[in-house]
Amino acid sequence: MRQLLVVAIAALMLAGCSENPSVKEPSSPTLPETAPTASNPTSAAAPSPVSNCLNGRYQLVRFVGTGEKGAFGTGEGGDVVVTFNDGSYLLQGAGRDPIEFSVAGLPADLLVNGTIIGDYHTDGSKGTFTVAESTGSATLAIGWIKEPVSMAQVENALAGDAELACANDALIVTLQDLRLEFVKA
Repeated sequence: MRQLLVVAIAALMLAGCSENPSVKEPSSPTLPETAPTASNPTSAAAPSPVSNCLNGRYQLVRFVGTGEKGAFGTGEGGDVVVTFNDGSYLLQGAGRDPIEFSVAGLPADLLVNGTIIGDYHTDGSKGTFTVAESTGSATLAIGWIKEPVSMAQVENALAGDAELACANDALIVTLQDLRLEFVKA
C-alpha cells in the first residue's frame, strides 16, 4: 500500500502534461493578487505580452494541480528556478529546499536536485515547451517514506502546450494538469 501511494503521488504530481483526452483544459490562469497596479495596490495588473515575460530568471513559488489532478492541491516553496533566454529555458533545483504540499492530509516534500534544458515557442498567450535533456534527481518524501523520482518525471512539469499569463514580475504557466506560478528572481 505504501509503495502504491508513493508511486501514484509521484506519477500524478509530476506528470504535468498527460495525454488523457477526457481531462478538460484548465481555465485561463488568473494572476496572483500580489501583482498590484499603481492606482490600486491590491488589484492585479493588466497582463503584459508574453514575449516580454519569457526572459530572465524566475523562482517557482507555487504549483497547483488542475483538472483530475486538482485533488492533489498546491505545493509551495522550494529552490526551483527557471531561466528563459530567447527560445530556450533552463530549470534548476538546488536540492536544498523542498517544495511542500499535502496529499490526503499527509505532509509531503519534493526535493529537486537537477537541471532540465528545453526550448519554447509562443503564439500569443499560448506556448509550447519541449525538453531537450535533463540531469540530476529528485526525492519525494511523505512522512517518513522517501522515494527517488527520476528527472524524466520532473521534466514533465514544464513540457507540453500551455496557456501563459504575466504581469509585473509574475508569470503563470498553465499546462493540462498543472499550473506553475513564478515570480521574477
